[in-house]
Amino acid sequence: MSPIRIGIIGLADGSWAAKAHLPYLQSSTSKFEIVAVCNSSVQSAVKSVKDLNLPPGTRTYGNVQDIANDKDIDLVVCTTRADRHFPSILPSLKAGKSVFVEWPLGCSYEEARELLRVAEENRVKFTAVGLQGRFEATVETLHKLLAEGRIGKVLSSTITGQGLIGGPTEIQKQSYVIDSESGGSLLTIPAVHLLDTVWQVLGEFGSFQSVLSNQRPVIDLVGENGSIVEWGVKKTTPDHIMIHGRLESGAVLSVSMRGGMPFKGLPGLEWSIYGEKGEIRVTGPNAFVEIFGTTKIELHDFTTDQVEQIELMKGTFAEMEPISRNLARVYEAIAVGDKRVLCNFEQAVRRHGFVEEVYKQNLGV
Repeated sequence: MSPIRIGIIGLADGSWAAKAHLPYLQSSTSKFEIVAVCNSSVQSAVKSVKDLNLPPGTRTYGNVQDIANDKDIDLVVCTTRADRHFPSILPSLKAGKSVFVEWPLGCSYEEARELLRVAEENRVKFTAVGLQGRFEATVETLHKLLAEGRIGKVLSSTITGQGLIGGPTEIQKQSYVIDSESGGSLLTIPAVHLLDTVWQVLGEFGSFQSVLSNQRPVIDLVGENGSIVEWGVKKTTPDHIMIHGRLESGAVLSVSMRGGMPFKGLPGLEWSIYGEKGEIRVTGPNAFVEIFGTTKIELHDFTTDQVEQIELMKGTFAEMEPISRNLARVYEAIAVGDKRVLCNFEQAVRRHGFVEEVYKQNLGV
């Protein structure tokens, strides 16, 4: 079978795409071939092809319309920041091309709905959105434990986590996450990524209430070496999130997330699933399960009063780090057209609708 030909929008040495997407795409097992790169300029794209050892024949563009016009591209992959997703993929959707775009789909609910409409109008064959946490081995492992009835009926689940962004400082090159108009924030990125992962295990909310708070309205920006490069910058995105509700199953879910780093020496993610016969405890370095995975899964059996450490199910691409392993699984699903776990545009709009409802519940924040 011929490889699926990819055009990547937003690829540079050291970028998210280079760190997370390329380990699979450049591996011997990849079912894809990168045939074009589109950056902010042709010169930038040429540099990326050289720096990242892409084939010399890789076409280089500085305009997203060129990606849309390229008839030799089967799949457009967009890895730009959130507020650039809409203009980056709109031409390709109008051209009827299949698109894989990072989460969030757009910088607002309205943009996401419009991208879905355009995709449907132009009969786009395949759409995918990067909520790759649903492919994480932790999800598969928890599914197995619950299916086996190890803790009985799930009664409740409690999660506390740190989202890394939203602390006392922010890295200058990703300062867009402090601007509520950009579409990137503690809520839209780490919180939704985590919740989407959790919902794959426990099911969706039937109803919920939320609290958002911007406790640090002024922060400092730091450079890559950690030194402050800009003082007293206004922040308009939340740094504390609390969401509590009843799942469709009847179980209750409580999630609390704050920005910044975890307490030194303690897990940055603690997730408990409490059942009639036992309780599962999941810990990890932070809320970004889809990037960093989890470090430990334990099960407390109430009958025996014993705590068992559960081995994480390996699954495919177990040799890779979570940052690239879960995206490798996304690409494999795209390659075979398996839509069972993939998040498509329609599902992504539903997630944007959740974010919209959270904002509506917290008007003025």
